[in-house]
Amino acid sequence: MNDQSKAKWLLGLVVLTALALRLAVMSTGSGRFDDPDNYLPLARSIAAGDGLTLRGRPTAYRPPLYPLILAPLAALSGERLLAAVAGLHLLLGAATAGLTFRTAERLGVGTMRATAAGLIVACDPVLVWQARFVMTETLAAFLLVAALAEFARGGRWSPCLAGGILGLAGLCRPSALPGAGLTVLAALIVPPGAARERFRRGAGVAIGLVVVLSPWVARNAWVFGEPVWTTTHGGYTLALGNNEVYYRDVLEGPPGRVWTGRDQWLWWDSVNKRTAGMSEPEADRLLRNSVVELARSRPRMFLRACLARLATFWSAVPAEGVYGRATRLITGAWTIPLWTALVLGAFHPRFRRWPGVAVPMAIVGLSVVHTLYWTDMRMRAPIVPAIALVAASAWWKTDQRASAVSCVDSSTTGSA
Repeated sequence: MNDQSKAKWLLGLVVLTALALRLAVMSTGSGRFDDPDNYLPLARSIAAGDGLTLRGRPTAYRPPLYPLILAPLAALSGERLLAAVAGLHLLLGAATAGLTFRTAERLGVGTMRATAAGLIVACDPVLVWQARFVMTETLAAFLLVAALAEFARGGRWSPCLAGGILGLAGLCRPSALPGAGLTVLAALIVPPGAARERFRRGAGVAIGLVVVLSPWVARNAWVFGEPVWTTTHGGYTLALGNNEVYYRDVLEGPPGRVWTGRDQWLWWDSVNKRTAGMSEPEADRLLRNSVVELARSRPRMFLRACLARLATFWSAVPAEGVYGRATRLITGAWTIPLWTALVLGAFHPRFRRWPGVAVPMAIVGLSVVHTLYWTDMRMRAPIVPAIALVAASAWWKTDQRASAVSCVDSSTTGSA
């Protein structure tokens, strides 16, 4: 079997593994395809010709891309909508694993390491589990790796096309946008290329990003009388992890405390009463400003909350108060070796050059977001492909010469 045939067989293994695991979790247990964020009502509203509305009112509380994609399924599948969503998530999950394999190959890691990257995405417990919910993680992970694949492909229009895909990722999950901004900055700064070439690729990413986001901003300016680049949900998410009740119950409470129950409900009810009668942008600003005031009045507690959120985001095991011992042990057995490989891979020189530098920018960007905003392990699902690409590049000093040559070769190919 030649190298090309071997790569095809290994790619097939990655895709089939992704399909099998996602189908398995979709077929077992309760709570399959729960819709906690009301994406299905939004999709049905679009399908009915009422636009992005909830309970008859225009909304920007949720990002628009996922319900826009679900709308044709809602129109065509009727009562079998959840089965159609399952099919969509299966396809997206398989495509995400396959694109991770291809992106790793384009970055020059070799076929076996590309297979490892693809299998990480295919098997990751957080990403696999999220495929069974009507939520945006599955689509967001696909869009991120599609952008990284386009960056790695190279070519004159690649930065602009990849920037557009990052814009779509922002319309799916706005938390992707800081990573996109860091990617624009990296494209302008890092080698290879003279200043003119770096400016061209940085500008290309920025233009693609802005062009895709602009219709959403224009729609919100028309509907609300002011531009909204992301959603009107950010203030709530920021306040959810930064309020006096949360600080008292969790940060100053017993170790390992998870914020649930009556106190959380009472806080949520108080927020609804405070924002009653406000427009979505007004309520968003009120909650955001309340966090700014809290951070100014209690800076040490705010910093402590930020560090706690970052630890939660990168936790190797889920919360003890929510998940059983067996689930925690299985997740830890997967995550601890993966984090070890991630740290070793982060030192590879390919991630200090274009286009490889776009991979850690996505990881850093999302980490920064969830240092400030409410978080749990689920929130890192969209960057699992980026984590896999770095982890598959884990290296030691004995690999240095071959790795450096591979990095130069892949950079030359990408700029051809």
